[in-house]
Amino acid sequence: MKITKRQLKQIIKEEKSKLILEMRSDGTISDDEEDERAALIEYVENEISKLVRYTMQEADRIGGSFRAPGIKAEALKAIANAVHRAR
Repeated sequence: MKITKRQLKQIIKEEKSKLILEMRSDGTISDDEEDERAALIEYVENEISKLVRYTMQEADRIGGSFRAPGIKAEALKAIANAVHRAR
């Protein structure tokens, strides 16, 4: 399954919204916050791993052994910039 940077941002935004909606009136979070947080982190790590693997494969396919390293570096920089902007 391939996801775009926009889709990843939307997924993170939706998960954050869910957590905010679960906040109790006294400011505490639901009892299952820790489980949901762990599930979110695991999901994000898996999806980013898939994106990186896909990036590496496509860079190799597009650039071959000579140009692939530059394509990989450019694509990974784009991923890092997207994460940095999301902060």
